[in-house]
Amino acid sequence: MIAVEREAPTVGLETRPPRPRLLPPVRRKTVWTARFSAVVLVVAVVSSLGGGGLIDSGSAYVMQARAQALHARWAYMRNNGIPDADLAALEQEWTQGQASIVIGAAGVWWLPGGAETIERWQVQTDSIWSADLNRFRSDALGAEQNLHSALAPETFVQRKSRLEAFAQARTPLDFATLRDDWTMEARLVPIDRRIAMVTGSVLGQAQQAIKLGIRSDPSADVLARANAYALLGPQERMSRAEFLTRNLVAVQKNLQARLDAATITQQNLEHASDEISLAALYGIDLSSYQARIAEDRIHYAKALTPAEFNSITDDLKQVSGVADHAIYVVVSQTHVISGVTFIYQNHPLSCEEAATSMALTHQGIYVSQDQILNEIGADRRAMYVDSQGVVRWGNPYETFVGNVNGSESNYTGFGTFYPPLVRVARAHGASVLAYGSMSAATIYARVIAGHPVVAFSTWDWAWHPRRDYLSFDGQWIPWIGPYNASHVYTVVGVSPSSVLVNDPIRGQYWITKGAFEAGYSDFEEAIVFA
Repeated sequence: MIAVEREAPTVGLETRPPRPRLLPPVRRKTVWTARFSAVVLVVAVVSSLGGGGLIDSGSAYVMQARAQALHARWAYMRNNGIPDADLAALEQEWTQGQASIVIGAAGVWWLPGGAETIERWQVQTDSIWSADLNRFRSDALGAEQNLHSALAPETFVQRKSRLEAFAQARTPLDFATLRDDWTMEARLVPIDRRIAMVTGSVLGQAQQAIKLGIRSDPSADVLARANAYALLGPQERMSRAEFLTRNLVAVQKNLQARLDAATITQQNLEHASDEISLAALYGIDLSSYQARIAEDRIHYAKALTPAEFNSITDDLKQVSGVADHAIYVVVSQTHVISGVTFIYQNHPLSCEEAATSMALTHQGIYVSQDQILNEIGADRRAMYVDSQGVVRWGNPYETFVGNVNGSESNYTGFGTFYPPLVRVARAHGASVLAYGSMSAATIYARVIAGHPVVAFSTWDWAWHPRRDYLSFDGQWIPWIGPYNASHVYTVVGVSPSSVLVNDPIRGQYWITKGAFEAGYSDFEEAIVFA
């Protein structure tokens, strides 16, 4: 109904204020969400006054707080190893429930059944945590056992740290981390073992290179990286293992090639030096080649590659070839030393003095065997057999043992060895080039070079078993007596097959090299005079 303005009637002089014009009411558009919120608010108020029973009796605010606490726990669970997929359904419900907030709480908590939802979330949350914890714990235990098998044999002490780490783990993330590390370690076992094996081989090669005098060693850097590798965690080791292995194998191959070549070069250095030295014994002058060997040694110290070592080896082989040929030429000829006066021994046991006297004449020194005997002196104490059945007698390395007119067979006399003879010879101005233990080949070389040699051998040029005795001063003495006698000769000639000896009893004669070497092998001691 529309109101119409009318003028007020006039009452005397007084007039009334005009009545306000009434406008028609404006119709507003209804918003459903607002009306719904209002309804929920009214219901909530009624509920809070104890009437209606239309919604859950728990406080919506308390349930919102509990829901937020659970949501925070889900974040903690994800941070501690629970997979996102296991919490996806709960997270979806949370997102849907939080879509509408009414007076500080999700609308879902103002409706009936909210408390049951919270309780269900709690049960599901606990179940997810427990199930995943047990699953990851079982996985970690299996990984540890697999690693233990891979490392077999492994003692409890060696695996103790892993077992302690397992016992201290508390969350799925703890167990997952252990599982992943141990699984990776198990995969690394054969890889690490190969790296360790190759590293050990390279280390041994490096030490061999030092002994061989190889100047450049490429192993230092890769060995340092191998040591650092051993200190890394499994992930880092796995990322570096292949590259390190390739480097180790490459260095191993490179170094082995150097070692092989250097070893051959060293052998040829020694052989060439020995041949030059042997040639010098034969009186062959190869001093120019000695200088060449010295130059090859300098090149060896600077060599870096197998090819350089091989080049040095080739040169050394040429030097050895020259020396071998020169030696072959002289040993293929007959050599007899002139200027050695023959002297017979004038006592049953003065063969070594007579042989020395002969050798001295080559230098123009004439000292009789009796004078040599007098200057040597004699230990005339009688032999005896001790309680252990060992023969005890004088020391021929110090003086003459027994009576020079005696006999080995009845223990009345023996003789003397090289030290007293050398002492007397030098006292008379003789030049003694060598003495003591030496090979038959050395004797041949010395004789070919023109040096007479006094050699200790057997009487019959045959080898006999030794029956060494113990001297009074405690030294074992080479001895083949009393049934077989020793003898001393002066060697004055050599041919390709024979040796010329001055025998103080039987005169001068040739003896085959085989016989000479058999008799000489019982003592292998001699004196080389100039």
